[in-house]
Amino acid sequence: MGKLVNQDQLRPEMVLAADIVDSGGRLLLPAGTTLSEKHLRFCQMWGVLEAEIVTGDGDPEPEEPTDPARLEAARAAILPRFRHVDPSHPVIDALVTHAVHAHLTRPV
Repeated sequence: MGKLVNQDQLRPEMVLAADIVDSGGRLLLPAGTTLSEKHLRFCQMWGVLEAEIVTGDGDPEPEEPTDPARLEAARAAILPRFRHVDPSHPVIDALVTHAVHAHLTRPV
């Protein structure tokens, strides 16, 4: 579970409960990152106003399985962005998987 914290309340050693993305959906810092002074300076430069921080209140809720049709639609929407690289490369595959997940969880 996470708690939304304003940028001026962020401190080193806090752990992100959710990805920090810019207005275009580009990943700036992934969930699970333990913040450092450097991360806090970057957040200021990037104009990050708030972040969701792990609070440790109870166990995280299990994620519901994603509908396979919805997952395939998200993958089809994301894959054209990777048309110039080898999608079978392990790093690219992981990046595509992350991008698909971000696409599925972005606010509507």
